[in-house]
Amino acid sequence: MSIEVTDDMLTLLLVIETYTKSSDSSHLDWLKELPLMSIIYEGAVKGIFKGYDYAPWSVSMLDGTRHWLNISREGKDDLEDLLDLRYISMLRLSTSQYGYLTAYRLTNRGGKIAQDVDPKLREKVRRFLYCKCGELRMAVVRGRKFFFECKSCGFESPIGIDIIEDVSYKTRVYLPDYLRNGNNGRDTE
Repeated sequence: MSIEVTDDMLTLLLVIETYTKSSDSSHLDWLKELPLMSIIYEGAVKGIFKGYDYAPWSVSMLDGTRHWLNISREGKDDLEDLLDLRYISMLRLSTSQYGYLTAYRLTNRGGKIAQDVDPKLREKVRRFLYCKCGELRMAVVRGRKFFFECKSCGFESPIGIDIIEDVSYKTRVYLPDYLRNGNNGRDTE
């Protein structure tokens, strides 16, 4: 089975590279899953990720409780594909409340792929992640709220991953023909 690397996967790879690659090439940081999911959500809303959508998903928070967040299943699927391709690594740790914390970082193999990414795509990701002052905006979680913040200039912007939208829909009963015929020829609608 061959995995096709899409522009959204490369964008996600660049996001992870940006947050995990330090100026000292011998040291790599880890990007926690909740901040990454908030970055993916914000990127989907702003059109950075062209093929990503989001829907409410019950997520375990850092304090051990569960909360509904807008999670991109396409983003999670691309994370799994990047793991399968060994472009990123995953780390799972147990918390003091017996929950799990998941984090990701770039691998050497992923770093080589990231170096060859189209400069236009790299610039698009840079504009999305960096503040106007030139510093990297950090995705932070405070309680159950998510923010982009820049400590250098004091910038702070809420990320709406925790705001679940109401979606109206209509339904009607569907009965297959073989069940309708057992009703003496009468239509059941």
